[in-house]
Amino acid sequence: MDHIYSVLRRITSNASSNTDWITEGRPVISVSSRNTIAFTSTTDLHDGTAKISRIHVYVADLNMPWEAYEVLSHNEDISCLEWDINATKLLIADAVGCIQVWAMKDFLLNEWVQITSTTFEDYILAAAWFHNGKKIALNMEKKDNALYLEKYSFIRFGPSVKQFGSKPSEGLIAITMTGMVFVIVLQSDGNIITGTAPLGEFRSKIKVIDLCYAKSGDFLVVTSDGLVQSSVHCFRVGLKVNQEECFINCEPFSSFFLNCHATSFPIEKPAYTKVTHLKFILREAADAVVITASGPNGSTVELWELREKPVTFNKFFSNVSLERQPKTVVWQHHISSTSPSSVVAMATPRLSIYDANPPPSYILVAYKDNSIKCFYRESLQLACNISVNTGSHRRDEHTMYSHQQGMKPYFHSAAISDMQLSWTGCTLVAIDSLSQVFLYRLCPVTDIGGPMTTSYALTVLEYCLVTGTDWWDVVLSLRPGWIESICEKFTESFNRQPPAAQQGWISRYLSIKGSLYRCLSNGLAKAGDCHAMIMLNAIASAMKSLLRPRDLSSQDKGPAENLAAILSGKGTESSLYHTEKMDTVLLKIESKEFTVEPPILQSLQHLTQWVADCALYLLATLPYQTPHHNRYPGGGLVFDPKALNTLRELLVIIRIWSLLNESCLPMFTKMADNIDVLSLLYKLLTKTLLNHGSELDDTLLDECSLLPNQVLVPIIELGTQAFGVASPALFMNSLPLQFEYLCQPEFLKYNSKAHNIEGTIPQNHKTDIVRHVSLGNNPTNVRQCTRCYSSSMLKAGARSAATRAWDQRWLKCCPCGGQWKFIPSLES
Repeated sequence: MDHIYSVLRRITSNASSNTDWITEGRPVISVSSRNTIAFTSTTDLHDGTAKISRIHVYVADLNMPWEAYEVLSHNEDISCLEWDINATKLLIADAVGCIQVWAMKDFLLNEWVQITSTTFEDYILAAAWFHNGKKIALNMEKKDNALYLEKYSFIRFGPSVKQFGSKPSEGLIAITMTGMVFVIVLQSDGNIITGTAPLGEFRSKIKVIDLCYAKSGDFLVVTSDGLVQSSVHCFRVGLKVNQEECFINCEPFSSFFLNCHATSFPIEKPAYTKVTHLKFILREAADAVVITASGPNGSTVELWELREKPVTFNKFFSNVSLERQPKTVVWQHHISSTSPSSVVAMATPRLSIYDANPPPSYILVAYKDNSIKCFYRESLQLACNISVNTGSHRRDEHTMYSHQQGMKPYFHSAAISDMQLSWTGCTLVAIDSLSQVFLYRLCPVTDIGGPMTTSYALTVLEYCLVTGTDWWDVVLSLRPGWIESICEKFTESFNRQPPAAQQGWISRYLSIKGSLYRCLSNGLAKAGDCHAMIMLNAIASAMKSLLRPRDLSSQDKGPAENLAAILSGKGTESSLYHTEKMDTVLLKIESKEFTVEPPILQSLQHLTQWVADCALYLLATLPYQTPHHNRYPGGGLVFDPKALNTLRELLVIIRIWSLLNESCLPMFTKMADNIDVLSLLYKLLTKTLLNHGSELDDTLLDECSLLPNQVLVPIIELGTQAFGVASPALFMNSLPLQFEYLCQPEFLKYNSKAHNIEGTIPQNHKTDIVRHVSLGNNPTNVRQCTRCYSSSMLKAGARSAATRAWDQRWLKCCPCGGQWKFIPSLES
């Protein structure tokens, strides 16, 4: 377990001399599937006096944790924080029974709106979102299979609440301290259905609780009243919605007494007096529970598992055959681990990427002596142990002031308050009583105590690709020397997938590779290749989707498929593959098949401009690079036959569209008026394609060298810079990194220069990374990526249906996979 970074808060010399009250709060934290966090604070992070006024809820991207954005300020203690599966909604529950649901506005991390608020007038102990019924895991029997769809299986898992046609409903369940179950169903039409029911036959006081999802779609709830001598109760909660009414069915399940109580009974002074924490091993598995109990002599961690046992009968029924003997499910104590210090926080994985029984997983336990122990589920084997050194978190200013005033530095009293694992289980995020965040890198769950291996990293990256889970925490666990090798193996693995599967995953696959390359100081060029390929594929898909055949019954393929077959040499006109003249190709195809309404063509001018600029840029870089040495971001596409063929197809489509509406033509700054730039680009791309795999022709290199003298070569924006923690700066600084809230760290900055092509003019303005239009020198009201810092307009102007569909592609996230945030003013 490696300590990656700490996010500290600045306490000024004006802070109160009474430091005990500063740490009274119990902040809670929640980690989303997009590696964003939500956490609470008893003080305003902007206020250096640490004066407790209200409870604040903040969100932050783990890549830039010092940028914390406030969601709301509340009068009551926040007891529960939960992200939904898409990491766009936040469940907030408090001590007086108020449940609020907040959602990102326009998918911006720092803009939030409240969807609903319901008060049940009872202390909310635990809450969870409904399960959507989708679960994917690595099939251990087929883990060596090359095909992702065989290697990663869809596990049969029922949604928590079904709509008409078995469509999963969105909503949440909450359980209070007095044993009441509250349900809120968020319907697609905006209506809200609520329901309440007692958890057991009689309402009783609950101190510690946890819940998980059962495969049937029900919830399994385990509770304790906090006393070691009391039994741990289990319940099954089933939900059903009929028209405008929600039905809640709560049934008691098998219960048990803690082993530490049974072994100490009937001693007058037991070693452990109260149950402090209770967690299911996995949120999606109900087969095991881990419980902690503390007392004067320290604490104990007990692991209990559900076991199937045969029912024993009286001797009178001894003639019952073994085959007909019924079985029951009971809780059985597996193993315990003791410590001289009491437990203050515990964390277990949310899910497991392995379809195994039992699935391998970790149990993280934080103790009052500021140590965190990582136990392996099997036999509670200690995998690693780390100490949270709070003494090193002092600020010099406050330390000097405390010494002058005879005060004890407040950081000694800070203790871990809550912890959660990231969704892939690669990192642990902890928060202390001062709402300071600590991030730790964990060793692979398949290799206890060992470092991250390339095979395990590849498996987790493939899992992120298939499931849609964010991969930032996986990148953080890699060594810089492995990234090139992992990218090569990842590429080989992806290329073995069927073409249809590749088409569905291509953008996400390229985003993952680009994120890996951006962490290398010399990976700028390859990261640019990934981004350029994402854009090229997206634009090709958007433009080709507008094409419709005139007669559906007369042909099996559409215009786009026919054009692709012709230009790739697979059609009847395979000779056109060698044709360098665009006009020859136009004579052989049916131009009426490419007819699109002129207003739509005009609205797509920014996309056609990017295609032409990209082709011009690639050809201009060709004389200065080789297939094995790419110095220009995006320049590697000039050696990719698929990219070259796609560019040729799009140039032909653009030429046909220009006959319908000239306003869709790309604009060029030409040095001579008699140059047909589109035809010239098509000719040079065809020559480059024909030279693929062999030594480039000198005539071709000379023609490409003359391009900057014939037409101005633009520099295209490719979003290749990496900002934040997952960047080359991570490997240039010693760990742990120390950040401060609301303060931009200077030590994360690094210089990564890209080579310029002779004859190009550097841009002095910002470019929209999505729409590829100029934003000006100091744009306002823009959105910015939290990973690559690329910018984009928040609201577009007049749009057609085609441009609205294009904007929808990048509404939720940046092309690099990062989260959007709102920026009122962006300085150049």
